[in-house]
Amino acid sequence: MRLNVEALRSFLAKLKPRRAIIFCHHNADPDALFSARLLAKLLRRLRPGIRCEILAVEGPSALSKLLLEKVPVRLAESPSLEKADLLVLADTSTVEQLGAWKLRVEASGKPLLLLDHHAIHPQTKRLASLLLVDSKACSACEVVYHLCKQAGVKISRRDALGLMFGIIHETRGLRYASPQTFQVLAELASLGVKPEEAFRALAEPPSRSEKIARIKAAGRAETYELGGWLVAVSHVSSFQASAARALLSLGYDLAIVGGEVEGEVRVSLRSTPQFQEETGIHLGRDVAMKVGSLFGGMGGGHASSAGINCGGRLEEVLAECLKIVKEKLNISG
Repeated sequence: MRLNVEALRSFLAKLKPRRAIIFCHHNADPDALFSARLLAKLLRRLRPGIRCEILAVEGPSALSKLLLEKVPVRLAESPSLEKADLLVLADTSTVEQLGAWKLRVEASGKPLLLLDHHAIHPQTKRLASLLLVDSKACSACEVVYHLCKQAGVKISRRDALGLMFGIIHETRGLRYASPQTFQVLAELASLGVKPEEAFRALAEPPSRSEKIARIKAAGRAETYELGGWLVAVSHVSSFQASAARALLSLGYDLAIVGGEVEGEVRVSLRSTPQFQEETGIHLGRDVAMKVGSLFGGMGGGHASSAGINCGGRLEEVLAECLKIVKEKLNISG
């Protein structure tokens, strides 16, 4: 999908916003934070005088906190929704990812701008006033970078390092990078950022809590052999995404890991590129969106990486995920 910054320029010229809140999803990862950082710069370029506040719902992830020491992002603790006349979702495909802010954002009736690279959730599409989404991009950082290039925004070395953090993290160390991703990285490197600097910063070992979550997920994993594919279903109270990735590294083709957080069910789904390519199953569109909607929440994501935030009982949500996968693989029972 070819994005054109003129759509954003026209939108801002018509709306004339003075204050914007840029939301990053709960447990904000580097792609969310650093795309939001540059997006604020883009908005200020296109609409001089606008005040942009960045909110990391429930705070940044542990890794993001470490990276913020190298590329600071000024985060607002409690921005005034009433004073804002533009709301923005950065790398946040559903309002379900906004935690306690979800209902307030939905009820505000304020213009909503979405910048993302995930498959667009139908509810988000209905709420959004403008979509800046490229589902073929591998990261939100790439999306905002291309828009900034079109707008003539100067990318500083610090901007470039933050973007590199987001891109490398989102593509799992470039394992899922596209040719276009490498082109962007080459352009960022030309601004004085050495890739090894970014890789070194991202190589921080997981915390003890994250290690324990991974180990617990492996110990609790139920294994299913579906049409020659190994599928793991497990549960941990935190670090579901990390645990799902760890299960793939153990040899599973698909990992479904859930947990309950403050009365909400959260599920992370991860698959290997081979599983996605050969089965054609898009975890975001085919599984997460359907299950999230079924249990009164939302889900979405990429073909091989997706998430769900919803109500219901954890075991029932996990069972429904597995059921849909079986149906897609034409396996009964």
